[in-house]
Amino acid sequence: MKIQKINHVSINVNDVAKSLDFYGRVLGLKQQETVDCGEFDIIYFGLPDGSRLELFDYHGKNTGAARPDSEIGLRHLAFEVEDVAKHEAYLRTQGVEITLATCDLPNLGARVMLFLDPNNVTLEFCEPL
Repeated sequence: MKIQKINHVSINVNDVAKSLDFYGRVLGLKQQETVDCGEFDIIYFGLPDGSRLELFDYHGKNTGAARPDSEIGLRHLAFEVEDVAKHEAYLRTQGVEITLATCDLPNLGARVMLFLDPNNVTLEFCEPL
């Protein structure tokens, strides 16, 4: 068995309009097709490496809050960017909640910043030091 790449990442959303605006306008991802699956829709966004982000819209039936970082499960989704601090400044102008300001993590060889999407999903921008 050989895994070739990540094909897609899925996020359940509770406010589809805010999520479409955030991932499309704020993060600059290209919205692709929407697939009607009956009880829910999947809205696709293309990622620069050819993989995709899926937003699951259960038409107002999504409930619950994001888990604390220390609980079992997906912790965050990270995107590599150039100039994390510049991206942080932009996100702040868009009213995005920053949960960890730009900082260097020398032991990981990275500069990182954490922020929340409209569904309280933690996202990271990172770059090599």
